[in-house]
Amino acid sequence: MVVTVLRTTLRDALLVAERFLGKQLSLPIIGNILIKTDSQKLKIQATNLEMGVEVQIPAKIAREGSIAIPPRVLSSLLQTLPDEKITLEEKEGVITLETDSSQSEIRGIISKDFPIMPQIKGKTKVTIKNSILIPQLLRILPSISASDFKPGISGLFFRAGKKQLTLTGTDTFRLAEAKISEFAATEETSAIIPLRPLQEFVKIADPDQETTFLFHEGQVAIESENVKIVTRLIQDRYPDYENLIPKDFSTSLFIPRDEMLSSVKLSSVFSSKLNDVVLSYRPNHLMLEILNPDVGKHTKEINAKVSGKSGRIGFNYRYLSDALEGLRSSEISVSLIDETRPALIRDDQDPQFFTILMPIRIS
Repeated sequence: MVVTVLRTTLRDALLVAERFLGKQLSLPIIGNILIKTDSQKLKIQATNLEMGVEVQIPAKIAREGSIAIPPRVLSSLLQTLPDEKITLEEKEGVITLETDSSQSEIRGIISKDFPIMPQIKGKTKVTIKNSILIPQLLRILPSISASDFKPGISGLFFRAGKKQLTLTGTDTFRLAEAKISEFAATEETSAIIPLRPLQEFVKIADPDQETTFLFHEGQVAIESENVKIVTRLIQDRYPDYENLIPKDFSTSLFIPRDEMLSSVKLSSVFSSKLNDVVLSYRPNHLMLEILNPDVGKHTKEINAKVSGKSGRIGFNYRYLSDALEGLRSSEISVSLIDETRPALIRDDQDPQFFTILMPIRIS
């Protein structure tokens, strides 16, 4: 293999691939990355066997070939080399990096032992602009918690209908859902996509591009411009949650988002092991309270509009903070039934997104 490539382009591709490296003593090769040629492109692959990534970058190919190498040494070299143009030459398991002013050799591994990246060629395809997809994922993914005991809720519930794409995440203590109308799908489909690949996707995806989800035989390929992530789908049934979404309420709170968010974050200083914060409400009055016998007490009056019954309700402040972070307008609404039933938190200017939050018991 002999290729010429730009240093910064290769460096950025390696930084993406390194997120997907595996660590298995029984299969040490997955601690390496695979570099291989394909026409006039260079492919960088990495996998931990549960998910894999492939990054394509432009290159001048003089001779085809491939090699698996440890990424740490190559990354360090690319961070420090002053020259932008680099020639890579592989010969007998050694890759040589040559620039106008330096030459380095890195011992690699024969690439035939590297796991093959699955080629997803199914007919079920969903395409959406990243400018729409990424903000919704950033709102929903914090509500998902990987669990070996409840695999069905360990990922994003992805449902493409004829006119609406629905994204849902829950950890049983909270649930976040977004409905998207601007998308294209070849057919209706539903799947549970694991959390980790999506967390990595939002870190590396270009918001100016679009992403295609290609589903086939228990796997999905998430393709965006020059990056492709392949992962297994979670083979389980997603909980039937729609009947649990509250529809009738006894109290409505209309709260300035920024003031409420800063107050909730401040309460973390006083939080107990329960991470609890209490909202006391009556018509046109809202008080945030937190009491920790070991630390002290904090109260904050919030300038809110309150209608309906009076009461008190407790939430995990981290979950409440995540819900508020996901909303965009200056005023948000919190709809309540009582102190034991789930609350509905939403932005009235964006009715296609909401969060449901379970309260915690307060004394």
